[in-house]
Amino acid sequence: MLVASNLDSKDEEVIKQANQFAAQIMKEMSLNEETAGRLTYYLILRELALKLKEQILFKESLMEELSSKVAHKVEVEVERIIENPDLLDPLYEKLVTSDYRKKYGQFLTPAYIAEFMASWVNQNNPSTVIDPAVGSGIFLDKIVKTSNSISTSLMGMDIDPVLLNACYVRLKLRKVPNNLLHLARQDFLKIGRLSYGGIDAVICNPPYLNFHDFDRDELVSSIEALYNIKLSRLTNIYVLFFIQSLYIAKKGAKLAFITPSEFLYTGYGEELKAFLLKHTTLDSLILIDFQSLVFNSALTTAIITLFRKGLPPPGHKVKFIRIYKWPTTSELLKAVNEGFEDPEKYQIIEVYQDNLKPEEKWLKYFTKIDYADILDKLVPLSQLADVDRGIATGFNEYFVLRKSEVDKWGIENEFVVPVISNAAQSKGYNFTNDDWNRMVQKNEKCFLLYVFKEPSQNLLKYIKYGETIKANQRYLTQHRSPWYSMEKREPAKILATVFHRKRMRFILNEAGVRNLTAFHCIYPKFDNILMVKALLAYLNSDLCKQIQTIKRREYGGGLHKFEPKD
Repeated sequence: MLVASNLDSKDEEVIKQANQFAAQIMKEMSLNEETAGRLTYYLILRELALKLKEQILFKESLMEELSSKVAHKVEVEVERIIENPDLLDPLYEKLVTSDYRKKYGQFLTPAYIAEFMASWVNQNNPSTVIDPAVGSGIFLDKIVKTSNSISTSLMGMDIDPVLLNACYVRLKLRKVPNNLLHLARQDFLKIGRLSYGGIDAVICNPPYLNFHDFDRDELVSSIEALYNIKLSRLTNIYVLFFIQSLYIAKKGAKLAFITPSEFLYTGYGEELKAFLLKHTTLDSLILIDFQSLVFNSALTTAIITLFRKGLPPPGHKVKFIRIYKWPTTSELLKAVNEGFEDPEKYQIIEVYQDNLKPEEKWLKYFTKIDYADILDKLVPLSQLADVDRGIATGFNEYFVLRKSEVDKWGIENEFVVPVISNAAQSKGYNFTNDDWNRMVQKNEKCFLLYVFKEPSQNLLKYIKYGETIKANQRYLTQHRSPWYSMEKREPAKILATVFHRKRMRFILNEAGVRNLTAFHCIYPKFDNILMVKALLAYLNSDLCKQIQTIKRREYGGGLHKFEPKD
């Protein structure tokens, strides 16, 4: 994968020149934005190769064909890239559309993270290092930078020829000799059990692709067959990189991965955790808890996993490190190696590897809980209440109406019910009739189409209108009969916000409105209002807030989420 860099004014000027050139050829050659950006990047790489008296190694037929039709030379100051090879990454990010990068799981991470990971890998002076999703070569570049000399055999694989060329040019700019540089246009997950004579280290930021974004049946089945394991078909592709990487590494090899943190709390994550516990020594898991996103355009929190092939000795402890402010590379290495803690930047919790269970949510190990001694005195919420998600309409824009829209279509009261659709509509800890009436007066969307009987003539007109805007062809509506019917939900006494940054809110639903998926529904198993309010008082307490850190799901930008089963 790629890594973002800090830019100065000279770097910004190069990016500006490249963008102008891309816009020019897009117009002259009638190209789309994606193709024009990749072609510009390809041409820049060719210019760099010529300056080095080299040739790009990986040809792409479309890029080669289009290159021959470009009317003039690429007008970019490539000398600046020669001075600062790290400029190749932000240049790619600015030229190539985010849709393209997202499609292929190309999410950027900061250079300082790559440097730390390379430094940790280099502590053992590896003879061979492989990056199985090498992209533009940032990790191999940092291996060179943090080594005492250029003596490590560098191996890289990727399916993108343009990025492989960037990797080659970048490492030639670092003066890596050909006999130490081994790049291949190859899908790492399809190499089988090929042997490279034992890899000393693996460093990787694998593609981030959900199960519906790749041929999961073929890839997952092949990994299962090769290594006699069972994996969920919901698994993210990065899980497969963990497994394949471990099998090509020799015993004692170091492996450093940066990925989304989802495997700490998802179902498919249990399989990865079980695999790691069975085959590896987990040195450290480092949760990057910044307010800003590490992976641009990917709403997820990043985690660095440092591990070695082979089981640990008895009494081995795993360091769970939660970073609030990024330390220097040397500081973080000291934290990983010696357990040195700096409370202003990060905290460390050490756990015996033998005590880790794959079915548990490991997020709890990143939080020091002050109330741990009373946890065993609490009961699960499920003993006191039923929890369900809010109503999923399938098309809020159509199914949630304003008062003016209800009046315009003449939809009778028996076909609409009061609803709250987003957390911003309730700012406090109770939602009253006055709150809902204010929404009506402000003409906000607060009426839900809720049809469970034969439609009236007026409603039929609105249904016909829905079909003209293809409301009946949405995923959820296609699976309902009739398509305009709605999920049945009784109004919940307590509403719980699904996403939050500072704290989750539990709201007393005094107005008795229904809610959409921005809230979860909590139905206490008792009617006594004093007991309901007592439950609310606990749910909104600091004690409950701290306990939530064990169970919640971590997203990027300081965003947290709960599912009903959490």
